[in-house]
Amino acid sequence: MKFKTIFILFNSVIILSFLIIFFMPLIILGWEYTSVFWSKNWFLPIMFVAVLAVLNTYFLSNWRLFSLLERENWDELIALLEDGVYRKKRYRLQPLRVLINAYLVKSDIESIRKLENLLKEENGKKLEALSLQFGIPYLLKNEPDEMETYFGTYRECVSGEDKGWMDWNFAFSLLLNQKRMEAAEVLTGLLESSKSPVILLLAAYLLDGDAEAGETAKKKITSTVLHLQKRYGASGLEKEVEKSRSNVEVVILSKLISDALEWMDRYSKDLN
Repeated sequence: MKFKTIFILFNSVIILSFLIIFFMPLIILGWEYTSVFWSKNWFLPIMFVAVLAVLNTYFLSNWRLFSLLERENWDELIALLEDGVYRKKRYRLQPLRVLINAYLVKSDIESIRKLENLLKEENGKKLEALSLQFGIPYLLKNEPDEMETYFGTYRECVSGEDKGWMDWNFAFSLLLNQKRMEAAEVLTGLLESSKSPVILLLAAYLLDGDAEAGETAKKKITSTVLHLQKRYGASGLEKEVEKSRSNVEVVILSKLISDALEWMDRYSKDLN
C-alpha cells in the first residue's frame, strides 16, 4: 500500500472516529444530555486536534523520507539522510538506522565505517545504541581479531534481544580465534538467558560443534533442543526465522541458520 494512501486512510479513520464519539450522545440521548456532556468534557476536542496535529506534523516532516523508501530510491535517500547527519549534525536513532540499512542495500560498507567513526567522535551514546547494526561490517569482513575487539567492547552497551545477538557474535569471533573455552562459556550463558528461538538455535548449534564442550554444555544443548522442539517444532521454528528477517543479521546468517535447522532435526531424531 502506498504511503500517500496510508496517510489519507489514517486521517480519515481518526476523524471519523472522533465524529462518531462527538455525535453519538446527540443521536442516542438528545441535545440536552449532549450539551451537559460536552460542557464537562470541553477539553476532549482540543486534545484530539493536538494529537492529530502532532501525528500529521510527523508524517509531513518525513514525507520525502517515506516516499523515497517506498520507491526504493536508495541514492536520494542516502543523500537526504547524510545531509541531516554530516551537515546538520542531527544524530537521531531512526534516521541513523535507516541510513545504515540503505548503505547495506548498496553494499557500501566503507560508508558504514565512516558513520561509525563519526559517531565515535561526536555522539558515543548513539553508537552504543546502534552497535548491533554497526557490527554488520565486522561480520561481513570476517576478520576475527577485529570482530572480537568490536563485539567485546559493545556487548554490554545493549539490552534485550540485541544483547543476545551481540553475545552470539562475540562467541562466534572467539571461536574463529580458536578461543573455545571462552566461546563455550558465552554460548552456554546464552542458552540459559536468551528468549529468542533463533539465538538459542544458533548458540546450541555452535556449541555442539565444539568437540571440547563439556558435559554441562552438552546437557544444555539437549535441553535447548527439546525446548525448541516442544514449543515450536520444525515448522514453527522456520516461521520464527522468517519473522526475524527484519534483523539484517538474520538475513546475513541465513545459510548458517539453514544448517542449524538441519542439525537440530538430526539431533532430535538421535534423541528419540
